[in-house]
Amino acid sequence: MQLSGPLTFANVPALWETFVVDAVGKERIDVSAVTEVDSAGLALISALKRKAGPQCRVVGLTAKLATLASAYDVEALF
Repeated sequence: MQLSGPLTFANVPALWETFVVDAVGKERIDVSAVTEVDSAGLALISALKRKAGPQCRVVGLTAKLATLASAYDVEALF
């Protein structure tokens, strides 16, 4: 699964509807093409990972996403 563009409060609800069904069973979520992220985007990634299952890995961590994950103490997500 590839996430791209902004993952912000403004578009996360629509993205959830788009990706939630496809997330089940995925092996990875690639976030390398994410251009903007806020706490809602981080919550989306976390929820999609949980929906995918324990085998799922989040890959392509950007510097901004790494900083946000550290601020929320969820680095283990990646």
